[in-house]
Amino acid sequence: MSKFKFVVFILIITLTGPLPIVSAQKISNGVVCSKPGATTKVGAKFYRCSKNPYVKPTQNTWTLRGCLTAQALWKDAKEQYGDWVDLAKLAGAEGQKTIDELQASISSLEDTMKNVACKRGA
Repeated sequence: MSKFKFVVFILIITLTGPLPIVSAQKISNGVVCSKPGATTKVGAKFYRCSKNPYVKPTQNTWTLRGCLTAQALWKDAKEQYGDWVDLAKLAGAEGQKTIDELQASISSLEDTMKNVACKRGA
């Protein structure tokens, strides 16, 4: 390479500045994010930047939208469980069966959140 071509090459590099390095961050449950409330879609999955209830340490991470929805449903179910128990007592054995099924559903939902929807890497 001649000196002239070398100088032109250096001049072009200097004037254009450093080339940005693009690093694609893999988005999944538990990956740290910086803009709370931001949403993104990866394939068929939707994620929101928020605090995942099952990923520690507690900080803003990409969290599956299904995880956040399930957490809200689970929380509501836990809050209303006492009211359902009181009503079921009035129905006798059938009411107890209904309460047992409700408790199993609440437990199953929590298990699904921990091990599937909210799990790190999902």
